[in-house]
Amino acid sequence: MSVTTDTHRNSPLTGLLARLPKPESLLGWFIAATLVVLVGLPLAAILLHLAYPQLYLGIFDLGDFDLFTDLWERRLWRTAVQNSLYLSFGTMVIGTLIGAGMAYLRHTYRFPTAGLIDFAAWFVLVMPSFIIAQGWVLFGRSGGTAHQMGMPWLGEFIFSLPGLVMVMSLANFPLAYLAFSAALHWNVRSLEQAARLAGATSAQVVRTIKLPLLLPALLSAAILVFVDTVGDFGLPAAFLSVFRFPLIPYVIRQEIQTVPVSFEGAAVLASVLVAMVAIAITIQIRLLRNAGADFLTGGARPVDRPRPRFWPVLTALNVAFLGLAIFAPLGTSLSVSFLQRYSTGFTLDNLTLLNYRAVLSEGSVLLPAMANSFGIAFGAALIALAVGFLATYLLAYSGSRLRRFIDITSTVTLAVPGIVLAVGYILWWNQRWLADWGIQVYNTPWVIVLCSAAASIPIAVRVVLGNVAQVPKSFLNSASLQGAGLWTRIRTVLMPLTLAGLLSAGLAVFATSVFDLAITTMLQPSGFPTIPVIIDEHFRTVQYGWATAATVIVCLITAAIIVTTRFLVKRLFRQYFATGGSQ
Repeated sequence: MSVTTDTHRNSPLTGLLARLPKPESLLGWFIAATLVVLVGLPLAAILLHLAYPQLYLGIFDLGDFDLFTDLWERRLWRTAVQNSLYLSFGTMVIGTLIGAGMAYLRHTYRFPTAGLIDFAAWFVLVMPSFIIAQGWVLFGRSGGTAHQMGMPWLGEFIFSLPGLVMVMSLANFPLAYLAFSAALHWNVRSLEQAARLAGATSAQVVRTIKLPLLLPALLSAAILVFVDTVGDFGLPAAFLSVFRFPLIPYVIRQEIQTVPVSFEGAAVLASVLVAMVAIAITIQIRLLRNAGADFLTGGARPVDRPRPRFWPVLTALNVAFLGLAIFAPLGTSLSVSFLQRYSTGFTLDNLTLLNYRAVLSEGSVLLPAMANSFGIAFGAALIALAVGFLATYLLAYSGSRLRRFIDITSTVTLAVPGIVLAVGYILWWNQRWLADWGIQVYNTPWVIVLCSAAASIPIAVRVVLGNVAQVPKSFLNSASLQGAGLWTRIRTVLMPLTLAGLLSAGLAVFATSVFDLAITTMLQPSGFPTIPVIIDEHFRTVQYGWATAATVIVCLITAAIIVTTRFLVKRLFRQYFATGGSQ
């Protein structure tokens, strides 16, 4: 009997099976290869086109890099770089001050309407930038809300560099607000009391204790605002019809969509944009490495917020701020959707539902655009969620050698503007040899789906990772001891316990993909209308009523889809939401 057993153990088949890669190793290689296709190859294509400008034609002739010298000789390029830097640095300063200031008031004092700051921050954060920018254009242009309120000077101010800085600061203040709020949540008054006992004045306490401890959060907030501003495509797209202020993202679009097409020019500008982001993030890492400090102790407590004697002033300032940040742009867009003539103003005689009838009428371009955009968003959500969930499993539980690579590639697009990623997809999937092999992705809806998924993978990874981290590895080990394979453990143990995170991540990717103007405007195939592009086109052709009515309808339908999906999933899988650590 023992001889038979030994023979079986030493059989060639057993040795071959022992040398086969384990399921986790195969999964690691599969996810790594998927991330290379979705993220690595498009970004590498940008770098390759800098060296080989005619690579998309299959010509491997080394370029002379004259376009980099042309960067300062071409007036439009030079102006776009300068304007992007001016706007980004100005927004970084003003937006950080607004966000940090509102966070300080919110977490230091207790007053009516204080909780609305949190709502405003999240509301503005999830709202597409081009919709907010369109609201500001309607608010400020001639005959708009500012003029009707007797403040024409405000409209003139908006269409200037300081006005653009204010608009972008009000659109990006949530990044600074949320980053700074986390640092203000805990009270370490013992350090301040120790300084007072040592003879420090109030000013010295602020300068030597409070500011150094809050400096890392302040720097993080500033860099987040800068990075989001320099790559934003929505503001130049909305303001171009009224105020010519060229920025790098919009000039990249011109290089791709004008005749003759300049792929090498788009690659140069995209590399400049990525370099700006990379420099900003590098500076943040180096500063935080030197400025960090561990100051939480067992004596730390959540901040106790008293109600000050001047709470009416704080309430009035907060209401004014909320009105400026939300109701000025978005309230204007909502009111314009009900107006027959934009210049006449908000009067009873001018109210109408004709804009909504036109948007929803038979033959309206919005209906096929909604079908296309919702289909793209659904496909992007599925791909991003599947890749993000499996990548999260490998990051949390696997000892694969590819973990570091997967971690970097699954988050790199968080720092890459959408317009740059779209350029990479054009340069990679528009290769002649791919068409010769029968691989046709460019100029099809699939290129938008894949690019949107690649841009959204960091969202899926970071949202799901927070839930996966709550599931002990011992749960999976116990299932493995019972004979459960890799996919059985993932399907029966990990997925049910992280269902809440998967649902949130999927819906977040869906919502952002519906309104992604930068990616869809660059990659939209001919004869394939999408929601953000048709809204932008109608807005640029001064069809404000139609554009705003379409925006309202799409926002309501998107919100209804999200709410209905959450309700149905929670109802069908209520046992996983009622208990478990995923909540």
